[in-house]
Amino acid sequence: MKFNIAGLGLLMGAALAFTACEDENNFSAPLTRYEVDEVTAISGDETVTLQWVPQAGKPTSESYLVSWIASSAEGGSSNTEVEGTTTAYVVENLVNDIAYTFSVQARYPDGLARKINATATPKTTRIPVSEFKATAGDKCVFLSWTEPETTLSHSYEIVVSADGTSVKTIDVASGSKSTLVSELSNDTEYTFDITAVYGHGRSVTLKSSAIPGHITPISCMPEVPHVYELSKLEYNPAYFIQGTVSSVQWSVDGVVVSTNEILVYTFNHAGKNTVTIEVTFTDGTKASGSVDIEVENFAWTEFANAGYQKASNFAFSADGQTLYSIAQSDKKLLAINAITGQTKWQVTLPAATYGAGIAVGPDGKIYLGTEDKAGTLYAYTENGTVRWKAEMGAAVKAAPAVTSDGTVFALCDGAKLIAYNSENGSSRWSAQLSGNAGGVAVDADGNVYAGTSVGVWAYSSTGSKLWESESLTVTERGGSLAINTKDRIIYAVLKGKAGVAAIDMANGTTKWKVSSDYNDCYHPVVDANGNVYFNEKNGGLYCVTPSGTLKWKYTENLGYTYSGFALGENGHAYITQYASPFAILDFDTNGNATIMSNTTQTMSPVTIGPDGRLYFGRNGTIATYNIGIQPAKTGWPCRGGNLQGTNSLK
Repeated sequence: MKFNIAGLGLLMGAALAFTACEDENNFSAPLTRYEVDEVTAISGDETVTLQWVPQAGKPTSESYLVSWIASSAEGGSSNTEVEGTTTAYVVENLVNDIAYTFSVQARYPDGLARKINATATPKTTRIPVSEFKATAGDKCVFLSWTEPETTLSHSYEIVVSADGTSVKTIDVASGSKSTLVSELSNDTEYTFDITAVYGHGRSVTLKSSAIPGHITPISCMPEVPHVYELSKLEYNPAYFIQGTVSSVQWSVDGVVVSTNEILVYTFNHAGKNTVTIEVTFTDGTKASGSVDIEVENFAWTEFANAGYQKASNFAFSADGQTLYSIAQSDKKLLAINAITGQTKWQVTLPAATYGAGIAVGPDGKIYLGTEDKAGTLYAYTENGTVRWKAEMGAAVKAAPAVTSDGTVFALCDGAKLIAYNSENGSSRWSAQLSGNAGGVAVDADGNVYAGTSVGVWAYSSTGSKLWESESLTVTERGGSLAINTKDRIIYAVLKGKAGVAAIDMANGTTKWKVSSDYNDCYHPVVDANGNVYFNEKNGGLYCVTPSGTLKWKYTENLGYTYSGFALGENGHAYITQYASPFAILDFDTNGNATIMSNTTQTMSPVTIGPDGRLYFGRNGTIATYNIGIQPAKTGWPCRGGNLQGTNSLK
């Protein structure tokens, strides 16, 4: 084949001409255009600072083309050209909270190099106040707010308006959290706009309104609380104008409840609750004011879509506002608003948890184990995120115990007992026992007791073995131990017909045993007198004295009973039935039973909530029943030992 050299030359010339006519943004071109190595974008307030790094050892560009485009039309787009010796540029007049894409292109004599991009979202640093409130007084309004969390210098501008017309403007220095606006007219509605003013601009403005003359001595948030909803009550300084308040005393329905400046309170009955505050001024004089708070009844009685609530205890947050539960069938941990009955959050667990249960520590974290092969112990935050997790090596079938000094004790199958640091999940010490996991309990001194299918062991808080019991078949899965502090006894419920054993906490000797009639026993609880209550899988309900005497036994229409007792401050014991007639039973101190109501199949231990209601789990729902009785404050009144399920007296 022959080539026409002249023709080839013409073709090459045409190709070069075509390339030269291309847009300079065509980046397939000359290797003499060197893009920058790296672009970073740092967010500011309506600004983004761009920084870039030229390629090392390459010719300096003539200039750089900096361009940007917002992710929405509101943010717009633009570009600018900067000198070739520049490696940084601040893009201003951007719209906060909108994502931008920024590009930097090096310009050379023959065109632009390839774009190198970075993204950023500008954020305001002009933080506004929060919780801005206007409280009416007589010809005045008291304004209060929470200062912004910022270290930047700022002040406050307050604009007072009536009927849409500005009346006055007040400047308030930084550090102030309130101001009294006086010389107003009663029965006129005023609007107050507060803006935090910074050196680089103004924050968004918050509004509040009030009508002077309509004075209330006390404000309540929420204005109409539900029974046992955490409420915040504050006195109105504009009501108490005689002087400077030096101390306060709060009463509800005539009973003194607090001397704190702000009352944080839960109302225990629906309807009218009269709240009174008496203030003492610095000169010793006193004044008082009262309001009637209308409290709504319980917002819910049943929580649906809860999964199968099978033998795991409920637990409450320390303030009683959140209820935690495990759904065994759905493998999920639920956090429920105890006031509204709405789901706060839920997480899916990798394996089921049957019988083990939940412990809420003094730090607010939620601890539980699962029955996966690795035997994972989890620590969740109050927001439902995993704080830490630890693999124990076998299924965790015993509920953990949590102490006030930051230790979590967990027992897995294969009887491995581990003490964890609650802050980070690191192991403090461990001990190898025998058998399968039954239960863990901690006394007031921090000594830990672990029960297995073989026996019971006691260790000091630092891991020194104190004693080992005789052979005892402690019931597996769950909370099988309870502490009688009055008589220094550990109660352990046992498998088969072995019933319950009382073990001397000092040396591990068995003081006595009381056998049962049919099957495995579950969920011991202890009253203030040291009496132990427990239930039998398909037999009776028992109460035994600290000396080992059967105080009473109930065997009517029981079938299987898993739910376990909860003790009220009235000395009564409450339980639900798994089988027909599915009753909610109330036992007095002599063992006389009253059927309070009927329900459906129940397997989770009964808990008396801080709101005076029974909580119990069914197949698919969590139910409540109002008994109007608070849980017992002494002994070991429910499974887990308390409403947080800590299995600990320390």
